[in-house]
Amino acid sequence: MKSINNCLTGKMILIGLVVIFAASPAPAIPPDPDNAALLYYQGFLSLAELDEDARDHIAEVARGEAAPDDKVRQDIRKCKGAIEFAEAADHAYYCHWGVRYSKGFECLLPQMAQARFLTFVLVADARIRAADGDYKGALERSLMTGRFARHIGDDTTITYLVSLSVRSLSYKCMREVMSMASGDEKLLEWFRNELVTSESYTLSVVRPLNIEIELVTDLMRMDNAGKLSRVLTDSGIGIATDSNEKKVDEIVKAINAKTLEQAERIYSERMNSALVLLSTSLPFESVDAQLKQLADNFDPNNPAEALAGTFVPSFSKIYNQETMRRTSLNATLTAVEICLSRIKTGKLPDELPDGLPKDLFSGKDFMYQKIAAGFVLRCPGKDSDIYKFEFKVKK
Repeated sequence: MKSINNCLTGKMILIGLVVIFAASPAPAIPPDPDNAALLYYQGFLSLAELDEDARDHIAEVARGEAAPDDKVRQDIRKCKGAIEFAEAADHAYYCHWGVRYSKGFECLLPQMAQARFLTFVLVADARIRAADGDYKGALERSLMTGRFARHIGDDTTITYLVSLSVRSLSYKCMREVMSMASGDEKLLEWFRNELVTSESYTLSVVRPLNIEIELVTDLMRMDNAGKLSRVLTDSGIGIATDSNEKKVDEIVKAINAKTLEQAERIYSERMNSALVLLSTSLPFESVDAQLKQLADNFDPNNPAEALAGTFVPSFSKIYNQETMRRTSLNATLTAVEICLSRIKTGKLPDELPDGLPKDLFSGKDFMYQKIAAGFVLRCPGKDSDIYKFEFKVKK
């Protein structure tokens, strides 16, 4: 009897399980990748195979050097798949490119060339939208390009500098589209809020420089002397970029435990001093002058100093590019406020209103000048047109 009951119980359990599984919904569709890099990589593969002339023309349109024509419109349509992957990646917060840090300075970053061309495609698409009168769509695409710059990241100094370049191009496009929409109060207010929000998370050069310190100090050990020699002769860093092969050979021949110990100490002192300066809020000119000193003045006849100097990056160049990025942002936000003031009062202000973002090279307000087509903002004390931001306004 007990055996029969056990048998019936087992059958009932089996039937119950069958009913449960039969009633269960089909397995859910797996989610899209949460790593933006996976989507960008697919976007790179989806970019149209265009000849050099076509790629150059897309870059010219993206930079504002040429107006969108039928040819560039056709080529951008061919890149539709890549743009859609970039749009999907835009919604992912994390972006891990899979950098092989274990390779150190021998690590390859092939995605950077593709990222550069995808940037031109995205900004050219923004300019096409603007040419067609879709100013909001153009600004949306420009803002998306700015977020792509954040995704490019700060894994290495190279990726950090590429991200700055991408963001600068997106700012330039934003300013020119904003000029076309200078009379649309609602759109300008939306754009201002979106731009401020998109800048809530920014990259820092501190992270890649800290990673570089780890890589270089690991190289400067006798058991890594062979790898160090390869890096000096093959990677194109430091003095090797000047094709000074004889000097590189001299450094390689001078490698010994004492030289490496001294070089590591000199290198670490300079790098850590630079990191402190890059994290301060001192005036630009003071920081820039000190950074130049840290990157220069290595005795080429002292093997330890020459070796350390090979790995010390151009701090001043990095600092200038980052300051220009932040100044470009401030100029764009200042211009939005000027255009909004014009909409409300019917004319451009004679002077800059109080409380607007400042030029970060001088720490002062931008120089403001009305011109026939609109107005110009300039960094005080800077004569080059690089530091001039011109805005046209619709009459």
